[in-house]
Amino acid sequence: MRQTRKCTSGVLNTGQSKCPIEMKHIKGAIIVEHGVTLPDNLTGESLAEACHADRPNRLYPIMTFVEYAKDGGTPQVSAVGYGGNQVSAYNARTDTFTLDTYSEQLAAQLSRTMNTKYDAYYWDEHNRVYGIRTSDDKLAGFPMSTIYPDPTPHPTSGDVATLTVNFCHTDAQKSIEDFDYIELDFNPADYAMGLTEVELVETAQKGSWKLVEKIGGYDLTAKYGNLIATNATDVLTGATAVTYEDATETLKVTTPSSGTPVLKAPSVLYGKEIKGIEQR
Repeated sequence: MRQTRKCTSGVLNTGQSKCPIEMKHIKGAIIVEHGVTLPDNLTGESLAEACHADRPNRLYPIMTFVEYAKDGGTPQVSAVGYGGNQVSAYNARTDTFTLDTYSEQLAAQLSRTMNTKYDAYYWDEHNRVYGIRTSDDKLAGFPMSTIYPDPTPHPTSGDVATLTVNFCHTDAQKSIEDFDYIELDFNPADYAMGLTEVELVETAQKGSWKLVEKIGGYDLTAKYGNLIATNATDVLTGATAVTYEDATETLKVTTPSSGTPVLKAPSVLYGKEIKGIEQR
């Protein structure tokens, strides 16, 4: 028997939800590697843990958005000869969000990865998470061809330094037709946490170390020092013993031979309440 086909493009329904939602302002986004989805039965705790997960399953949140602009994503209409107008496709769509504060760390990270294809979820001020529904009935992020920053790193005569992030949809039509969302019983902003790159640097006193941010060198030793010292061999490689010296806000690290201490993966650190940092 000859293989047959069915028409799937000409089926129309025009009903609306019996409980229409009010679309609210988007407050943040969660970037994931293409094909990665949010944890099942998402809770605040599982969201926080997933932000520290090993790659490729890590979530990368960006917040807080204070302005939104849409460019493109509109039907392309034209006529063939003397026939009537028809829609050929949607043109490329870019969602541009402005953050409430400038971040040199975020601008640098997004610039390094802007040619990597990611998916992205959005969440709004009513704790709804938006994405697309997949064939296996999961909520996936909107596929993005690129996510790139547009920083204004210094104030102008009339405005402060700003950072906008541009989310370029791979398929504007799919983002409309497969659009879906879930409602959470918690605010993602209370649990989502992007990681800041840090490094351990030795001071002038041999064996004494500082934990600092990689860009700008902000000293985090006082914030994390006690936790690192308490869990020394669990959270550090290349160290046999660690003490935190409160007076000098330094870590006294004993290493075998002349080794260099390195923080373990964020997934390990998270289990010891060391959150929001990664050494790479």
